[in-house]
Amino acid sequence: MSCALGGHLVLASVDHSSHLSGRRCKWPFLLRLLRAHFGFGSSEADLEQVKWDVKNRADSDVTDAYLKIIEEAAQCTFPEEWDAQLLVDCGVTAEGQRLVMFTPGFLRPILSDDDELDRAFRFILKHMHDIAMQSKYVFVYCCLGMDWSAPVLAERLQIAFDILPRKYTKNLKRFYVLHGNNATRVTMWSYYAWLTPQFWEKIEYVNSIEKICEDLFPNNDALQAELRRRFPQVIQRQDATLNGDDPPVNFGAPIRAICNTFGVDYMDKTTGRWYPKLPPAVIFLCEALERSAADEEFGRLFDVDGKIFDLLNIVDTGNPLPRDLDPALLWCCLKAWLDCLPSPLLSFEAMDRLEKDPIQPGDVGSQRDFLVELFHKKLPKEVAFVALYLASFLHTMCNVAQDRLGGKSDAAAADLPVMLTPATASKAFASGFLRPRAFTPEFLKALPSAESLIATLIESAEEKELWIGGPPPDWAKGAESSEDQSP
Repeated sequence: MSCALGGHLVLASVDHSSHLSGRRCKWPFLLRLLRAHFGFGSSEADLEQVKWDVKNRADSDVTDAYLKIIEEAAQCTFPEEWDAQLLVDCGVTAEGQRLVMFTPGFLRPILSDDDELDRAFRFILKHMHDIAMQSKYVFVYCCLGMDWSAPVLAERLQIAFDILPRKYTKNLKRFYVLHGNNATRVTMWSYYAWLTPQFWEKIEYVNSIEKICEDLFPNNDALQAELRRRFPQVIQRQDATLNGDDPPVNFGAPIRAICNTFGVDYMDKTTGRWYPKLPPAVIFLCEALERSAADEEFGRLFDVDGKIFDLLNIVDTGNPLPRDLDPALLWCCLKAWLDCLPSPLLSFEAMDRLEKDPIQPGDVGSQRDFLVELFHKKLPKEVAFVALYLASFLHTMCNVAQDRLGGKSDAAAADLPVMLTPATASKAFASGFLRPRAFTPEFLKALPSAESLIATLIESAEEKELWIGGPPPDWAKGAESSEDQSP
């Protein structure tokens, strides 16, 4: 939801019909911000004065407009997946410089929504402030067909040029432009007058992810692979196509391959848990469902139309999800992704054990012991984190459903096609967690035990006995301070 700044939306909708002093204003976006914060008059002379002040202030100074946006952004809430796809903190380089990856192509679904673009502007500025004002850093700009000459983007970019402190350029060590074409270069040159010579000297156009990895982590294959994983799947597919390799996909790929190829390190703000290397498709589908409180649509999981095939293709290729999707499509896509895994999350071996020695439904103590052993001793870490995240998501959605039910009459509750509970969720998603290599009579006998086990996992998902993770890394500790050396 939008963040109100001082009673006004500072980053207001763009109005290209604005006229100031009888002339068409080239900076309506910035002038509105100035008027909202400082009560500036409606003359372009005011704007020119502010632009001069910005360009000539002391190196350590920042404008009030910049600080105001940073302060107000701290009070806003942002989609959690933006940390995992739009602006990604990739830690530090071999030289101890902070590393940031920006993929503005993920803004495409919100280009027609001024409020959401304003919120994205605040998000980017807030997160860059914590890095660029404190440390030397490297910036990787991943091109994905964005047209920065579009007014809705150009005006926000121009205001950034005007209010960003000079420290952003001073602390910048390198600015990589990945997969830029001629149109990208023309767009960059169109902003020549707004960028300092020091900035231009740091721009480097590259055509492959490999070049960036080798530059930033020379002679270190492990760290190069780790950085390569941080590039979004859609950028990796673009890179593979340009360089004649097979593009990575989501559906049907082994879970560990997905995690280690383009898995996302993710902080779940709902639970405060940090999950390394999660499949991005899982994050984006689950967060979209949670954000839309889609528990009531769970019962339509299998009641979807042909639009599901478009969504499956979007998820398979790692493209940004469209807005305002039917939640039933999201539920169906999530189940399809799980069922297409070559092996279930809790392993074939776990199902074999249940077939040979079933745990009776309702024996919660034995079920929890079984789960603790699986997560702490049996499952690979990557797979265990995915299973725990999904179980935690389903746990949250079941709680939302229960809270909603508390406000309904018995008659209204009875009208729900399927109530989302751990039991109903386990029936829908058990096959993604547990299934046999072959469907046999023994499996059919053990199926109630399997479904009951998954229901217990969902109920217990946030209990500390099952948790295998720890705190997120503190990249700032290993970073080179902006005061450590001269630019």
